[in-house]
Amino acid sequence: MSGLVKLLQVITPPQAAPLSREYDGLEFRWKMFSFRPAAFKFEAAVLSIVGFYLLIYLVGKSINSGRAKSTIKPFESLLSNQFSQLKGLLSSSPSLYLLYGSGRRNLLSLHTTISLYPIHDLAGLIINFVKSIIEPTFNNNELIQFDFTLGRGELGLQSQDSLGVWSIVDKSALRETREKRWDLTFAKLNDSAPGIPITHALFTEHVEITDILLKTPNIGISEVLNDKNAASVLKYLLISDVTGTRPSKGALSSKAKSRHIILSVCKPTNQAQIEGIKSWIQVVFNIIDLIGNKQSTQSQLLKPEISKKLIKTRQQVDIDLSLDYKKEQDEYKEPEETIEDRRAAKKRAEREKLSEKELKKLQDLEKKRELRKLQKRQATAGGAGGR
Repeated sequence: MSGLVKLLQVITPPQAAPLSREYDGLEFRWKMFSFRPAAFKFEAAVLSIVGFYLLIYLVGKSINSGRAKSTIKPFESLLSNQFSQLKGLLSSSPSLYLLYGSGRRNLLSLHTTISLYPIHDLAGLIINFVKSIIEPTFNNNELIQFDFTLGRGELGLQSQDSLGVWSIVDKSALRETREKRWDLTFAKLNDSAPGIPITHALFTEHVEITDILLKTPNIGISEVLNDKNAASVLKYLLISDVTGTRPSKGALSSKAKSRHIILSVCKPTNQAQIEGIKSWIQVVFNIIDLIGNKQSTQSQLLKPEISKKLIKTRQQVDIDLSLDYKKEQDEYKEPEETIEDRRAAKKRAEREKLSEKELKKLQDLEKKRELRKLQKRQATAGGAGGR
């Protein structure tokens, strides 16, 4: 009991010192209560810091909300004309905003993401600023990403007539994009392709795919690339029938696979760049209609041998993914229990049931057996030596 009393004495906070009568600072009194602000300087400092961060968060959130609305507003008219349903701008976080559209021919849906500076987060803002100074390849731009879903699983444009993986990437964002997009490993990099400006690089699985996209009338990729304002805001334009992240548990099922056209652009800073982004969005719609019209007429975009090559590549990758996952599972799998292991476990269980006297008797018996076996081996070895 004395131990418990000592423990209580240790954890009990000391009694507050009596208020000094000699105090001439600010003081609030009410009946028997008295509040002296000078006695709470540390608490006041902590509350001031918390209040400062809370104020930054609320102001930053409000500013970014307004910036997100003004960012998407120039494109709402174009998107509204293309989609029967366009949901209002949603906030995923104070620096990330989403817009969803559906109800268009040859297309399942559109997911638009607006990524802004974390003005609400002072620490995050400082970290981003320092990274942009230390790491030359760090991309600190505010971005708009338009993710057009052509098909998913058994829905939409999931036929064998695919353009594979094809992309135009800004060279300043080349390293970051290749690290984040696993599907780009399917395509070959060409950083000096004809018709592609020196500021951008081309990814393609076959030259015929590039010819179709750049030379087919009314697509407009070459024309928009020649516009300096449009080219300056383009981070990447990607056509892909492969997931952007490498599957970690074997090959994806056919229901989990999807086809996308992704347009990633920098947040515009002037009217010329806004018009450039509108041109890129129109280019994407042209590509979508090109693929959809070819499928509706049952004609192929690519030659049969090229389509078969693309399919074979994906089948081989699926096999490799499944084998790698199986290998990982086998490495972590516990070894199977052998007959000898089961016998030894059974023997240990039987020994645990014995009393101390019975266990000593069993040990003496085992020692005698081992001694007889040793004597027998020695006798056999001696007889062999004598012969």
